[in-house]
Amino acid sequence: MNQSRLTVAVSNAFFKSLNKLPDKSRGKVASFLSKFRDNPRSTGLNYEHIEGGKDSLIRSVRVDQEIRCIVRAPDKGNVYVLLWVDKHDDAYQWARRRSCHVNRVSGALQIVDVESAEEAVSNVIEGNPAEDLSIKSNQSSSLFASCDNDQLMLLGVPEVLLPAVRACLTEDALSRLIEWLPPSCVEGLILLADGRKIEEVIDELTNIDDKNVDTADVASALGRPESQAEFMVITDDDVLEAMLSAPMEQWRVFLHPSQRRLVERDWNGSVRVLGGAGTGKTVVAMHKARWLATQLIRNGKVGRILFTTFTRNLATDIRNNLTKICTPEELQLIEVQHLDGWVIKFLKGQGLPVCAFDRKTKDACWEIAMGMEDTSLGLDLRFYKEEWKEVILAQGCRSLPDYITARRVGRGTRLTRQNRVRIWPVFDTLRSELRQRGLWEPEEAKQAAAELIKSSDSLQKYLSIVVDEGQDFDLSSFNLLRALVGEPHVNDLFIVADPHQRIYGRPVVLRHCDIEIRGRSRKLRINYRTTEETRDWATAVLHGLVFDDLDGGIDSTNDYRSLLHGDKPLIKGFDDPAEEMKFLVKTIKQINSEQGTLGSTCITARTNSEVKKLNLLLEKEGFGTRIINEKESDDPSDHSLRLATMHRVKGLEFDQIFLPRLDDIQMPLRFELDQKPDETSKDLFNQKERSLLHVAATRAKKRVVITYSGKPSPFIG
Repeated sequence: MNQSRLTVAVSNAFFKSLNKLPDKSRGKVASFLSKFRDNPRSTGLNYEHIEGGKDSLIRSVRVDQEIRCIVRAPDKGNVYVLLWVDKHDDAYQWARRRSCHVNRVSGALQIVDVESAEEAVSNVIEGNPAEDLSIKSNQSSSLFASCDNDQLMLLGVPEVLLPAVRACLTEDALSRLIEWLPPSCVEGLILLADGRKIEEVIDELTNIDDKNVDTADVASALGRPESQAEFMVITDDDVLEAMLSAPMEQWRVFLHPSQRRLVERDWNGSVRVLGGAGTGKTVVAMHKARWLATQLIRNGKVGRILFTTFTRNLATDIRNNLTKICTPEELQLIEVQHLDGWVIKFLKGQGLPVCAFDRKTKDACWEIAMGMEDTSLGLDLRFYKEEWKEVILAQGCRSLPDYITARRVGRGTRLTRQNRVRIWPVFDTLRSELRQRGLWEPEEAKQAAAELIKSSDSLQKYLSIVVDEGQDFDLSSFNLLRALVGEPHVNDLFIVADPHQRIYGRPVVLRHCDIEIRGRSRKLRINYRTTEETRDWATAVLHGLVFDDLDGGIDSTNDYRSLLHGDKPLIKGFDDPAEEMKFLVKTIKQINSEQGTLGSTCITARTNSEVKKLNLLLEKEGFGTRIINEKESDDPSDHSLRLATMHRVKGLEFDQIFLPRLDDIQMPLRFELDQKPDETSKDLFNQKERSLLHVAATRAKKRVVITYSGKPSPFIG
């Protein structure tokens, strides 16, 4: 067969099924694929039709006596699509329920499980068996009654699923159906259910100029972004071999159309991308960094890309993951560094005395500074420390006039202009004492770095900067990033964020930092990691709170959903801490017995000291454990039970997350809450604590277990 004319594509579902096979079977599949690419019509492949199947072009191919590969094999033509691989009976069962065809309106190649989709909606609609879906679909009360069939298909709804989609009378029905829809159409349906007009959704999510679709042209369909979210055309044997050699994270290859639209384009300025937990923000950021590096290489440009995030551990994880998708040449152009670390290195390079921050030394500086206190004001040390952090540092106040005009919204304690004049000497003395010892607060270090860069044309700037976890960056951080990338230009700043996961810092308005995002604000709305039940519970933890969008507006959680379903988080209380530990040990042993590993199970707690206590108890029970610290990335090959603080698990994911001892002392952390000087400060702290619980719960892909003894945390319901 003419190799140049042959097209072999592999589906996302194929790799997922392959990853579940034992190593021995995986090796046989790899050998099979090599032979298949050489000649997919070899008589030894033993093609078989699927009896009772939905699609006559879906066939079974023999890998060995036990394993079968499910293939879309054309009667005519040379485009073959590998759909699934599994044990014989399981493979046939999978194939029998599915069809694989080109959507006649959107042009995307789609795999559809018709039976499961109909059953999902029928289970939600009382008294509506699957065979009556066509009747229900005509009701004007459908969520999508205002859309015609071609409009829904343009968004990616397969024609065979139109009755199921139209049968959705409630958002609960839609959330049940989502699991069985092609991912490319989910975002549009979410927006429509949220009240957006069909014309607006089509304009945002589709290419309406491309209407010529040949449903028999599978090769052209595979080239569309919607198809590339689920299928990859194999063009390189080495790439295929690398993908088959070990279990693969799907994000390495398959990007949702909404993600690909963000990554593979030049933006005429700064971009801000919002998205809830599990929507793939970091994935998009990493692929964007890679795409930018590829463009530099392709166009022969000289320059570097900075990929930065808020914490050291996230930078470590991202650096490790970039090696999985980038070539060595691309990696050479991408510098990954958490921003505080970058700043310290830069200032030292400029000859400024910068010492490692020392808590005892800082306390000594405070003691000297408080000698300048006007005691008649009746303000204590806690007030001064909060004022220093929340006003002086947050707004970059470097002089008395700066402080007099600074906004103090949310500080609680009122201060007159004269009060501020009497307070200032404490802060002025503190700054002087810190500087004499070579100590810099992070905010001031960033301000100093930004000023040095702005004042010198010789200091190196970056062509592009990619920012992960942007919600945790403060005013000084974004001002520095603007200085580092220079005046606004194409692809200068790419910022991904989720304000609902803000566990550090305060809200920032990007335009106040000379970062203009009008017309370049986007949102990711599909959660690929957690189940809908976990997403719903974790979002309810934040109920009643208002979150910004990093540019003066409000960000909602009503317009994103999860693709997967599972059990609701288990919340279990105990009278005795010993009984709680017995339950924890028993449940973890059961997981180890079922899965043969604890490498994807994590115990998380509010503080480092609590993590250490839990670790000692679990080690005594015979568990092999691994505490994930901030200086290292996690090692998936280690089968030990993981332990980490709630802050540290940010950016990671596990099958199971346990949050033990979640009582009212640990969450909100009573010790820190009691240090807050007024109710306004307590409210802000409580909001961050709720966001922290939201972050911890949404690290789980399958299961969340929360336990406590005595009085539970008020956040868990």
